[in-house]
Amino acid sequence: MPDAWLPADQQFFADLLSGLVLNPQQLGRVWFAHTLAEPPAGSLCLEQPRLDVVLRGVYGNRLIAAQKAIRQGEMLFLPAQAATMPIFEPPVMLLSVVFAPSWLGLAFQAPGHGLPAKKVDIPHPERGECTAMLMALTHLSASAQDQDIIQPLVLSLLRWCRKVASSPPQPGISRKDFLYRSICHWVQENYAQPLSRESVAALFTLSPNHLSRLFSQQGTLSFVDYVRWVRMGKARTILQKYHLPVAEVARRCGYPDSDYFSRLFRRQFGLTPGEYRARFL
Repeated sequence: MPDAWLPADQQFFADLLSGLVLNPQQLGRVWFAHTLAEPPAGSLCLEQPRLDVVLRGVYGNRLIAAQKAIRQGEMLFLPAQAATMPIFEPPVMLLSVVFAPSWLGLAFQAPGHGLPAKKVDIPHPERGECTAMLMALTHLSASAQDQDIIQPLVLSLLRWCRKVASSPPQPGISRKDFLYRSICHWVQENYAQPLSRESVAALFTLSPNHLSRLFSQQGTLSFVDYVRWVRMGKARTILQKYHLPVAEVARRCGYPDSDYFSRLFRRQFGLTPGEYRARFL
């Protein structure tokens, strides 16, 4: 019976994770994405580790030939900063889990199945258990053939995720604050995508006006200003670490127009992207 005290979307993921950990025989091989010095255009690279679980159909990572057909029950683990170029053909149902230091991001996608996507970020107090498992998996990514060790470790990680998803929201965090944090975390992970007030509001089942009110009440920046603040921060990090053309930096930060990106960057930091990067050469 569903736990009445859990928000509906959180209950959905708690049930989904329960189905996985209670039927471990349905889980298969764990694949590993690679960390690349310069991820190619169109790839997805997150700062936090991520686990993709194929619930139905066939999923793929275009960057690695052996991973172009990851089948039902198999999983793809991405260490922090690893890159992937997802393939969603043929139709697939996918559970994605992002492991951040103080929150757990859960996303359900079903391209081609006509089912609505779901997304929730759950704050949690990290006690070290999850960090230890993620470190072990990252280390084992260099010896991915040790599936007898890797698969039980991933199962333990999924059990931990189930425990977090099945826990009621922390006391003292209002629903508005929880929702605001969830949206902020989502923007931090998806800043490179085309983002609009309408598209993000729809993802979190809000009206655009409700989203605007949420940011004005819970934060210090409007939604549009927050997106720009996140993107500019990411751009600054990329310019410090990588010698990429400004147009590519702009694209990776969600700006197809590099001139517009440069104007925004100079307005915020007082330097052009090129002038800023020159400080670190």
